[in-house]
Amino acid sequence: MFGIRVLIYLVGIALVVWILFRLARAPRIRKAGPPRVDDMVRCARCGTFVPRGEAIRDGDRNYCCSQHRDEDR
Repeated sequence: MFGIRVLIYLVGIALVVWILFRLARAPRIRKAGPPRVDDMVRCARCGTFVPRGEAIRDGDRNYCCSQHRDEDR
């Protein structure tokens, strides 16, 4: 009878250790803000808004594509 009690304690301790191990390896959720969005600029030709980083700049005017830039010259 003494052997079963020790076995139950060992199984209980192993279960607690296993649960703690699983919790330690769980993926952590990062506290990140919303994704960064680039400023939007308007195409001087068609009026479409495009991110500033993707716009084609000609002087002080922004265009959504090189075709609109060429047509507006």
